[in-house]
Amino acid sequence: MKAVERSSDRVRDWLTRAFARFYHAPVENVDNFNGYDNEDEVYWFESDSATFGQATPVGTIILNKQRMENLSDEAAELVYRHEQGHLNRLPVFRGLFWGMVLNGAIGIYYFLQSLGYSLLIPFGVPAKPVAMLAGISLVFIVLMAVAARVEELAADLHALQSIGEEAFLDAYDEISDESSDSLHVRILNRIQYTDPANVVKVHHFLVRAKVQYPV
Repeated sequence: MKAVERSSDRVRDWLTRAFARFYHAPVENVDNFNGYDNEDEVYWFESDSATFGQATPVGTIILNKQRMENLSDEAAELVYRHEQGHLNRLPVFRGLFWGMVLNGAIGIYYFLQSLGYSLLIPFGVPAKPVAMLAGISLVFIVLMAVAARVEELAADLHALQSIGEEAFLDAYDEISDESSDSLHVRILNRIQYTDPANVVKVHHFLVRAKVQYPV
């Protein structure tokens, strides 16, 4: 059994490093977050990308040293707890989320394909199948966006429970100031993330409704 676990850890380590290299930059080192000995190790990379941190599909966390070193301890912990929150799911829910992401990627592909077909409508390509393809593709894309929004909200709720409401709001303000101000990043953040004040409201609603969700 230990040999299987060691093999699994090696595969996960290799996939995490490959993920970080492909999306951001090579992993520089693996270490605990802020010296918290009881926490899982995280993979550190250094990049000028807009990403502070990310939870990988194989259940690990990668953090951007260049972004994180400019944050206060409270804001850095918010980033870490948020990413940790992505891993704090039952496997079935994580599987459903990644399934929705895959469906969304397929939807984007076929939507772009439908746009190409639409250019051929004046040359005799039937319009109805093209419209149906575009419509179904848009449904997949919207479902992916909704799934991503819910996933990020759940991760924020985890972070809020971990560090408290006041620290959560203050840390988010700091992260917003340190974030990239490029247009596409602002658009993605608006689509993907719930306003921190509304995260607090959702938390209050769940508390009043006596809904238990894991920290």
